[in-house]
Amino acid sequence: MGPESDKPSFSWVSKDIFDTLKDEYNVIYFRAFKEIPKSFDGLVFIIKEMPPLSFFVNNWKSRKIYIPVDFFKSEKHINDASLLLKLFDRIAVHNDLLKRFIDSENVSNVDHYVKYLVERKEPQNRYMWLGVVDYIPDLLRNLSKYPVLSQIPHVFLTDLDHLKKSLHSVVAEGEVGHNVYDVDVTEDKVFIGNYCFEQWSESSQRAAFERSAFAVDFKSDRFYHSTKPPTKVQVYLANDVPVFVNDEHYAVEYIRQFGFDCYTMSDFVFPLTNEMLTSQSTKARQMWSLESIAQQYVNLANQTLSQTRKSYFGYGSIVFSLMVKKLVKLIQSSWNKSQ
Repeated sequence: MGPESDKPSFSWVSKDIFDTLKDEYNVIYFRAFKEIPKSFDGLVFIIKEMPPLSFFVNNWKSRKIYIPVDFFKSEKHINDASLLLKLFDRIAVHNDLLKRFIDSENVSNVDHYVKYLVERKEPQNRYMWLGVVDYIPDLLRNLSKYPVLSQIPHVFLTDLDHLKKSLHSVVAEGEVGHNVYDVDVTEDKVFIGNYCFEQWSESSQRAAFERSAFAVDFKSDRFYHSTKPPTKVQVYLANDVPVFVNDEHYAVEYIRQFGFDCYTMSDFVFPLTNEMLTSQSTKARQMWSLESIAQQYVNLANQTLSQTRKSYFGYGSIVFSLMVKKLVKLIQSSWNKSQ
């Protein structure tokens, strides 16, 4: 399983899960595709990173499950990888919307498990948002759309170093109409208008989960945003933090199909109603527990091993097409450089 990474997201999506399966299954991690022996005829889980063509040439004996998570940035990105995707025996996605773009009959669903669980304390009069810098423009646009939020204290957690480096472009993208933000940067905070961003850490996130009255999470309908896993909303539910999202947020449709309440900003009132404060954590923690998600991965493995193998002729013809395509690109590149 791999390629192994030091990023926290790798542990969340895969290593934590496979570590729980080690006692029952022979799990081997790899950091580079070239580490996998050509003779290996077992099952390879490939997380996020798309393997090079050489991997498919050298490792044709193995069965391959690809879990892209949020690897694909656009529909074109998927189309460009369409032939490579046909070489996988199964593809597992964290977002149903990706199925519409992947041309394969063997596409399955898989979830994140709910990590970062806390015991709630008496909520304070504040709300929370957490996310990477890419989502801050959407946050700013929605804060402009729902001015009631500006009247409630908040805790916003992100990667401050990244935000400081891209501050002006983030603010420019998030400004709406005549709403121009002043910015101020200190050592441990970034202020955009009246909104304060602080450094994310497990401890700061835990404190926010414990005490925030509610959370917000905003995603646009752009491809990369709308095909992201609904992970944060799942974690909020598992921690009994009421969460409000925008109407086009993928989590609305996904979460509600399991019988959970997922509120949009059109439902928002503050103070929250008793109905909005109803606990959903027990069900969420059971449904998306580490053990439950590990079983999803076992099911993926069993489905893949029981399905009819790709014919060597079919597999080889795709590999040959990709090699020809690669050769043509090299010839075109050399020709262009010589002109």
